[in-house]
Amino acid sequence: MADEQDFGNPGQGGDQDRKPDRYQGSDPDRDTKNSANDTGGFTDSEGERSIEDLHRAATEREEQIPEEGNERGPWWMYAIIIATLAFGFFYMGRYLGEISDRPHVLFTDPAPPDLEEVELDLMAEGRRVYTRLCQSCHQQDGAGVPGAFPPLGGSDWVVGVPEWPVKIVLHGFQGEIVREGVTYNAVMPGFGRSLSDEEVASVVTYIRNSFGNEAMEVQPEEVAEMQEATSGRTEQWTESELDGFIDR
Repeated sequence: MADEQDFGNPGQGGDQDRKPDRYQGSDPDRDTKNSANDTGGFTDSEGERSIEDLHRAATEREEQIPEEGNERGPWWMYAIIIATLAFGFFYMGRYLGEISDRPHVLFTDPAPPDLEEVELDLMAEGRRVYTRLCQSCHQQDGAGVPGAFPPLGGSDWVVGVPEWPVKIVLHGFQGEIVREGVTYNAVMPGFGRSLSDEEVASVVTYIRNSFGNEAMEVQPEEVAEMQEATSGRTEQWTESELDGFIDR
């Protein structure tokens, strides 16, 4: 009887013993949920999730690491950038001038004033050329060097026709010459390639009107004509070649 009471009576101990089993097996989803909550979401009691799914679930629960390059820069870096841009705009506005559609008018230098043509002073320029190139041989007073360079004062070779002194200055002179019983035999170089027509005219005019000489001035145009007429000459003149130009 006791056994009958215990197991045969549905209202007593037999029903009580079977009740937990009924609730536990009646809701599989609930059992799985409880199992997952107990193990932190990694238990797969029925083997429906692979190991990759379990690892993926664990990774998703971890804190995401920010991607490189998305970090925010320090505040002082932005301050430097802003200050640099501000200074650049200020500098361009201050020193680059005014923007205009007519730069050729606003930004070009004004035309220089017309320079008055200065008249060539043949004597003054001739003195400078003589001092620089001739004085070392013919001396400051034009007396020359005995036996080497003849004197220029009172020489008919200087105050005669202007072609002779001009051609001597242009191409030089070589060979013996005798003046007043004194023989001179030194080579004079030509200066046609180093002097301009104005300088040649000036120095010839200077020696023709210095050291007691008086003769007509020689103009640069005359020198240019003689320069062109003798452009092919490469050697110094001799006395015999120039004798036709001397008015004795």
